[in-house]
Amino acid sequence: MSLNRIEILGYRGFQEKQEIKFAVPRKIEEQSDFGQNGLIKGSGLTIITGANNSGKSSIIECLKAREGYNPPSFPNGVRNALVEEVLIKYYFKDGDEVLKSVRKGSSETEYSRKADKKFFVVPSRRAFEPYFGKSKIDRDSYILQTGFQARRRAMLDQFSYRLFAIEKNADTKTKFDSILEKILGFKPEWAIDQNEESQYFLKFISGRNSHSSNGMGEGIVSIFVIVDALYDSKPGDIIIIDEPELSLHPSLQKRLNKLFIEYSKDRQIIISTHSTYFIDIDALSNGAALVRVTSGEEGTKIYQLSDSSKNLISNLAKGNLYNPHTWGLDAREFFFQEDGIILVEGQEDVLLYPEIAKQLGKEIQGSFFGWGAGGADNIPHLCSIAKDLGFKRVAAILDGDKKDCFEDLKNNFSEYHFEIIPADDIRTKPARKANLEKPGLLDKGKDKDLVLQSKYFEAMNSIVDNLNCYLQDEGTHC
Repeated sequence: MSLNRIEILGYRGFQEKQEIKFAVPRKIEEQSDFGQNGLIKGSGLTIITGANNSGKSSIIECLKAREGYNPPSFPNGVRNALVEEVLIKYYFKDGDEVLKSVRKGSSETEYSRKADKKFFVVPSRRAFEPYFGKSKIDRDSYILQTGFQARRRAMLDQFSYRLFAIEKNADTKTKFDSILEKILGFKPEWAIDQNEESQYFLKFISGRNSHSSNGMGEGIVSIFVIVDALYDSKPGDIIIIDEPELSLHPSLQKRLNKLFIEYSKDRQIIISTHSTYFIDIDALSNGAALVRVTSGEEGTKIYQLSDSSKNLISNLAKGNLYNPHTWGLDAREFFFQEDGIILVEGQEDVLLYPEIAKQLGKEIQGSFFGWGAGGADNIPHLCSIAKDLGFKRVAAILDGDKKDCFEDLKNNFSEYHFEIIPADDIRTKPARKANLEKPGLLDKGKDKDLVLQSKYFEAMNSIVDNLNCYLQDEGTHC
């Protein structure tokens, strides 16, 4: 029973009803390159992005709110002051479920229906008590006993008890350790030990050295907790992880992302993240969902990639031999940025437009997209994607020989800002064989440095000023 979407109203920043649609694993009927029985890797992955305090963790908490033995309490301060009641709807494939305040101004809630489905939620704060007592707890009991808490806690409750269940069974530990190895890159050695005060602790062994729970790095602790959510999961399960990248080296983030893509072929994996390593273009092409969360005067807002934008992303990445960086790490920062994005045609533009501004005694205020769009023809596609994701201020600068593209952009994206330079290219390109010289804004000076030609000073002063006015003044065209 898959979770298709959720609606949230009245929780923290959600002063207006917002909807999130989740990716659901899908498969094709025949055996294929996607994997055994046509399971499509990444098809059940949902990626939630957004700035700090935008509301990402609030979404995670609303998912966790349905877990526990009793309906949760939403005290004053957790309820949005403009709404004063909370309404959360969970839409499953087999029906919907409603969690709501019993009345306006009350902290107490009730269910209209409770589906027989549990969400395993891993919070961003994954530390656990370094010394602990002895007990064992299974997956379902752990979910129930670590239900929603209105106050965000610094420590995980009862996670250490899960470790006993893993260590006691050789087959279970082998399964757990095999997943750890996929992330760490080596076979780990760990055990539960006891000190002289009869307190138990986790011991991680590395060669002749060992580290206790009290001295283990936060990254290793984080990986243990994340793997705990995966190792005894089953197809159809829903696993939610808040900021999986915390305290992890980039190489570990990359391996962990591969694991999420693998597991999301037959499970729903929902993550919130600030890391570009968890934006996988192939997964988006295979059906993964990408959600961008923003916060402003109207509260928390949700924006989501449409299927058409996913196709555009896939097409921009596919077979682009001359521009392999179109969706590289720098470009994938796009999914995490706030407003004020500047689109340009190529990588030279990213380097040289700031240089032109510097020669004019100015500074361009926005953030350039990656290393360029890979050509003017790609800029409309990026504008469509930006519009889907709720970006309000996006600007583009085009070469002077792209007048048709410039006019189309102005007509199709009137909310965005476009400039066209008074030369065919950003720098003069010498004649080569059949190609004539292409005049540019910049030409080689006496020291062979690129210098802005004086005849373009006035025009480029105006372009830089217009860009800065638009990007800094909440999208006002200047």
